[in-house]
Amino acid sequence: MGATIEARVLALVGELIGLLDLDELSHALLRTLREELGADWCALHEVPADLPDTIALADPPVPTEMHELFARYADQNPIASYFLRTRDGRATRFSDLMTRREVHRLEIYEYVYGPLGVEYQVAMTLPSGAERILGLALSRRERDFSDRDCALLNLARPYLIQIYRNALASTGGVDRAASIQLDDLRALGLTHRQAEVLKLLATGSTSAEAARALGISPRTAQKHLEHCYRILGVTNHTQACRSAWAAASS
Repeated sequence: MGATIEARVLALVGELIGLLDLDELSHALLRTLREELGADWCALHEVPADLPDTIALADPPVPTEMHELFARYADQNPIASYFLRTRDGRATRFSDLMTRREVHRLEIYEYVYGPLGVEYQVAMTLPSGAERILGLALSRRERDFSDRDCALLNLARPYLIQIYRNALASTGGVDRAASIQLDDLRALGLTHRQAEVLKLLATGSTSAEAARALGISPRTAQKHLEHCYRILGVTNHTQACRSAWAAASS
């Protein structure tokens, strides 16, 4: 029996959690998602506010002229159109919105997807909380993405959103301290000081750095963290941080 969806998500997040350089994270996202879902291609593009926009990266790379053609016809992508209409960034497939025959009638299929051999696609967005959105699209030649594939992406999405926000913060794209709100953590049952400790740890600080920032001893910081574990029903630092990311992304 294969690994559960939860176990696959934990493994996926584990591959990406420590990547704070945005360029490094972007390439790792492409590689990791493509391998995890067995896609023939994985592409991402980052835009200031809205789709459509040109592809930023693709794995494996596609010819430059395909990037230009995609930019020209991107508004015909049914998933991009759906996102613009609904702002629903969860995993969505071509087949959720159109039949294959309808997709084949599109100019974007004639000039981009057809020549590449793309027949099936699933995509989702990762909003930063600022005026930036990361779009991720996975494509296949031979078979559609399953409901289980979509469930995996949707379960991973809150964690990927926070990982993306952390990389933006580290790169200077957003205020790192604003990535997770204390009120989100207080809503989980934490005290103000416990929330402060967890927020610092979840946005990349070490225990010693968190203690120094809050003017408390490392031992006191560790005690606060242990109380967080008990309240959140977790057993370690990584699980506590995941709870913080999920609260911030909900």
